[in-house]
Amino acid sequence: MFTNNKLAKSVKLACALGTASVALTLPAVATAQESEAAAVERISVTGSRIMKSEFSSSSPISSFGDEDIEMSGVASIDEFLKDVPAFTGYQMGTSTNNGSDSGQKKIDMRGLGFNRTLVLVNGRRMIGDVNGDGAVDLNNIPEAMIKRVDVLKDGSSTIYGSDALAGVVNFVLDDEFVGVEAGANLGMGTSDGQARNDGFYVKAGVASNKANMVMSLSYNNQDEMKQDERGFSAQTQYPLHQGNGEFDLVTSGSSNSRKIRVPGEGNWIVDAATGEARPFDATTDLYDYSPVNALIQPNERWQFSAIGKVEVSDTMEAYFEGLYTRRTSQQRLAPDASFAVDGSFETPNNGLQWNDWVPASNPYNPFGVNADNPLGISDIGVRVNRRFVESGGRLFRQSADTYRMVAGLRGEIGSSMFWDVAYSYSEAETIDETLNYGRFDRWATAVDPDACAADAACPEVLNPFGDYGSITQEQMDYLTTGSLKDLYRGTMELFSANLSGEAFELDGGYAGWSVGYEHRNEKGSYSPDEFLAAGLTTGGANDPQSGGFSVDEVYGELYLPFMENLEVSASARYSDYDTSAGESFTYKVGVDYAVIDDVRVRASYSTGFRAPNISELNSGQSTGFPIIVSLCEFGDRKLDAGDISQTVYDNCQALGVDTTDAGEFGFAWQSAYTTSAPAQDLEPEESDSYNIGVVLTPSMVEGLAINIDYWNIEIDNVIGEPDMNDLYRACMGSENLSSPACDAFDGAGGPHYTPDYDIFPADAVTEFGNLGTLKTSGVDFDVAYSGDLDYGVITGYSLNWSATWVDTYERVYPLTGAIELAGTANGFEVFPEWRWQSNVGIMGDDWSFNYKIRFIAEATDRLQSAVATADAVAEQTIYHDIVGTYSYGPATFSLGMNNLTDQDPPYFHSAFNANTEPGTYDVIGRRVFGNVKFSF
Repeated sequence: MFTNNKLAKSVKLACALGTASVALTLPAVATAQESEAAAVERISVTGSRIMKSEFSSSSPISSFGDEDIEMSGVASIDEFLKDVPAFTGYQMGTSTNNGSDSGQKKIDMRGLGFNRTLVLVNGRRMIGDVNGDGAVDLNNIPEAMIKRVDVLKDGSSTIYGSDALAGVVNFVLDDEFVGVEAGANLGMGTSDGQARNDGFYVKAGVASNKANMVMSLSYNNQDEMKQDERGFSAQTQYPLHQGNGEFDLVTSGSSNSRKIRVPGEGNWIVDAATGEARPFDATTDLYDYSPVNALIQPNERWQFSAIGKVEVSDTMEAYFEGLYTRRTSQQRLAPDASFAVDGSFETPNNGLQWNDWVPASNPYNPFGVNADNPLGISDIGVRVNRRFVESGGRLFRQSADTYRMVAGLRGEIGSSMFWDVAYSYSEAETIDETLNYGRFDRWATAVDPDACAADAACPEVLNPFGDYGSITQEQMDYLTTGSLKDLYRGTMELFSANLSGEAFELDGGYAGWSVGYEHRNEKGSYSPDEFLAAGLTTGGANDPQSGGFSVDEVYGELYLPFMENLEVSASARYSDYDTSAGESFTYKVGVDYAVIDDVRVRASYSTGFRAPNISELNSGQSTGFPIIVSLCEFGDRKLDAGDISQTVYDNCQALGVDTTDAGEFGFAWQSAYTTSAPAQDLEPEESDSYNIGVVLTPSMVEGLAINIDYWNIEIDNVIGEPDMNDLYRACMGSENLSSPACDAFDGAGGPHYTPDYDIFPADAVTEFGNLGTLKTSGVDFDVAYSGDLDYGVITGYSLNWSATWVDTYERVYPLTGAIELAGTANGFEVFPEWRWQSNVGIMGDDWSFNYKIRFIAEATDRLQSAVATADAVAEQTIYHDIVGTYSYGPATFSLGMNNLTDQDPPYFHSAFNANTEPGTYDVIGRRVFGNVKFSF
């Protein structure tokens, strides 16, 4: 039982040749081993717990070896996976800098969300994110120990339980390594910014006749790069339609600069040179946030991991896994945007009103009257906006510690029955530190000479109209919070018992079965800093959270080889949660049929579910500032082009919005203030998915394998918050703003609505809950061709092409209707219809060279019309990568270059983060990297 697995060795060789993504989908892999069947150890494949002597699966599985990851030159495993075509939508990594991601790295298969792709290590769950969506942070994957990564592109709730709706990513660790291996890596950009990354690792393995253990220590560091270090993300210019039939360049930036907004009178600013108020000029007075905002966030990680096993008897062994990760990371955003609230603003927790008025007694007030009504034109308070650049910007720092331990026993009963019992405990703790948030409760005091004089902490009266640099450090210390620290903590306990074996013999071999039981207990808590909890900062109010759940589950699985060319599999799982998720039953059936030796057809149908996670079950009241893109600006042209309906146009007119031009700022998006209500009685998500595929291995072309798989996934009771742009558009598309979606917005007649005050809904209230249905379908293609050569120093070659075509991606929510997203992009998500990558490799006895092409099809900006801007499409993007390796004695050297042509990411209008979507596209530019590895 405890000998090396010959099939695993053949898999590793396939990975080295870059063909494993196809080879692992072929049951025929093991046919060459049939004459040695007695010597081949039984294995379980990702997506099944049945121990079999040969690989087979009715579901598509791609596998990537450690050599594939190493030769890609990426800084971390999340960057490697996001280039796999099946991963689309919003990928989270070091290029994500929205201040709320906490430095985590996550992956999203099919664009269905991080928490619908289950991440495993050696087939077991990892602890998820406590302060968000419950998904696994890939910072905690022991990259130095990875033997291969299996990507199961099919639902698998029957085997693994909740969350496996889109698919499964299983990191298989090397528990048989013997010797010492040490490696180091260095990479950096060659363009405007370097974004240097470096790291090293040491791995050691020892073995005896009855035991072995592998340990590793690794370090990884990613340097920061700011947005102004890259041309596309520095303050740029939007090509907006100017009414003369042409597109003129309009400077972008934030209108939250030193602007004074007066209802009915437009925007004003106090000229720094004269001290007099003048009209706000969007071409010169916007705030440029690119010198402060991070494009690549710094991330430093230390990690220790160990894995081992010891033979207790001839039929039983004990095993263990251990992991510790220490991560520090930081996000950087532009300075706080003043206290842009009107006189009716109320803090969510205590009802106090912080009015951004400036009294006439303020010595810097150029109006001579209270600045909540400086021109005397109405009784509506104005907004006094200012970026407090003197603070240096908002900083979000994380210090995260993660522990994981697994201990178990496994063995065999006779020659055809296998058992496994394991217990795992995981703990994650993160301290989130926030610096330089503004304080709501001190604004009125700071601008009022009498109030400031009465407050011993107030240094001197504030000049909110002054030029940047006019606020002293003492004043900034008074107006900002300093260091705020939130604490997130989570634990997970998991007990599992599995039994598998052979039942009876059929024409195609022995029937296989497995049964098992799992008990899982998860707990989590969030303790916000007192200032955040009280809602006294511009970051909004957040309630403390604490909760958990436990679940008991049983499953069963059957494998029936009715004939040598026909295999049927079936599995089912029953889950019982002590939360609103209640009881759940899921099932899956699959068929694998060889029409002829060269052609196999496979199909599967499965149901799945996702139970609400701890954060969703215990979400308190929270606030946010989502971006809403106006339908009304350029409304005349949009109506003529058919981009908006007559109903939308009429509602724009009724709201008093000018539909003839680009509005007052020269661009058409703005941040809204939203309050999210806590979740109530969440139901679990439920899914139906099926795959139909064909596998071609033409005998006339040795070494060629082709996979084509159609997939279809539908998820009901989707848990989350509605997209604010979708709500806004549903509201604007209804007669007389009568849609229930309008109830969320003040700007559509809510309690704080004032005509002609905002071109957007200014404030909104949303509810966290079960929203509706997600539907997506498409086709995956995998082609691999490899073989031997005898051409001088060239001894082999490999050709690979992997692609995903998305036919449809549709949100169907009652409040917003059906929205098709395939082929579209917005500020944080890109859903191209086509993604593919190809590899061409040649190799010799001690060297290899690989050339890769990565392709992302164009995506239409779904939030902005082509009649308004020339940047209404995220253009198709092609990247070229090269890498070469050379081995000499115990050393292996790799040198490569990613994005060889220094291709910039596509620029599109509604892209809020750095004018593009950094989670999808390469933002560093041309990047060189080198690796060295010594093996003894």
